[in-house]
Amino acid sequence: MLRREQWKLIIPFLAPGLLIYTIFSVYPSLRGIYISFFRWSGLTSNMTFIGMDNFARLWRELSDPADFYNVRLYLSHNLFLVIFSLATVFLGLAAAALVNQKPRGYKAFRVTFFFPNVLALPAIAVLWSMTLNPSFGLVNNALRSVGLEQFALPWLSLQYDLPFFKLGLYTVGFIGIWGGIGWFMILFLAAIQNVPAEYTEAATVDGASKLRIFWVITLPLIWETLRTVLVFVTIGMLSGFALPYVLFERMPQKHADLILSYYYFVAFRERNWGYAAAIVVGIFVVTFIASALAYRFLDRDTVQY
Repeated sequence: MLRREQWKLIIPFLAPGLLIYTIFSVYPSLRGIYISFFRWSGLTSNMTFIGMDNFARLWRELSDPADFYNVRLYLSHNLFLVIFSLATVFLGLAAAALVNQKPRGYKAFRVTFFFPNVLALPAIAVLWSMTLNPSFGLVNNALRSVGLEQFALPWLSLQYDLPFFKLGLYTVGFIGIWGGIGWFMILFLAAIQNVPAEYTEAATVDGASKLRIFWVITLPLIWETLRTVLVFVTIGMLSGFALPYVLFERMPQKHADLILSYYYFVAFRERNWGYAAAIVVGIFVVTFIASALAYRFLDRDTVQY
C-alpha cells in the first residue's frame, strides 16, 4: 500500500519530463526509422515504400572501390577527429588534477576553461574564423609581430597539405579541444573532489609522489567517471556537423566534411529524406554497437570508498 502511494506521488513529477522526451526525442527517432524505408522528398505527403533500397544504396556507396561519393573519406575524417577528442579528455583530466591542487588563481582558471561551453558552436566557429583569418586574424598578426612570419599559415585552408589530411581539418580538431576541455575538466574535478582526503594524505605521509598518488589512488577511484566520458566520446565518434559547416562557409568541402555533412546535403540539397534517414539509422546502429563494445571493454571492478 505504501509503494502504491509513493507511485502516486512520483508519477506526476515524472510525467511532464517523459512526455516532453517522448514527443521531441523518442517519436522523431522512431519516425526517422520509418522514413528510411520510403522514397520521400520531404516536401509532399507522398511517400513511396521501397523497403531496404535506401540501405542497399548506402552499402553500395560504402563499398564502392572508387569511393565516388566520398562516404569513406568523410568517415575517415570522423575517426581522425576522435584522436582530438581523446586528447581533450586527457587534457581535461590533467586540468582537473591541477585545479584540484588549488594553485594561485585557480578559480579564474576554472572559469576561463569552462567559458567556451556557454557559447553555441556556430558562435565559436564564427569567432575562430575571424581569429584565424590569414589576412587580419589575431593569430597570424601576433606571429608576424614577433618575427615568426613563417608560422603564419592559412589555418582554414583545405589546400595546404599536412600528413594524412589538410590543415583545415587539423584546425577543426584543435578548436574542438579548446571548446571541450572545460566540460571534461568540470566532470573530472567533481569526481576527484569526492575522493576521500585521508587516502591521499596517508599516501603522502608514506612518501608517495603526487603523480604516483594520482595514478594509484585517484584514477581508480574516478574510473566510473572516466569510463562514462570515454563512452560519450565513442557515442560522438560519428557526430559533429555545426563547427566545420560554419567554419567553411556552409559549402560542401571534400577535405573537411563529416558523415553528418553528407546526411545534411542529401536531405536539404538532394531533397532525398528517405536516404538521409537511412544514413542516420546506419550511424545509430554503428554508434550503438561501438558504445556497447567500449562500455564492455572499459568495464572493471568498481572501487568502493
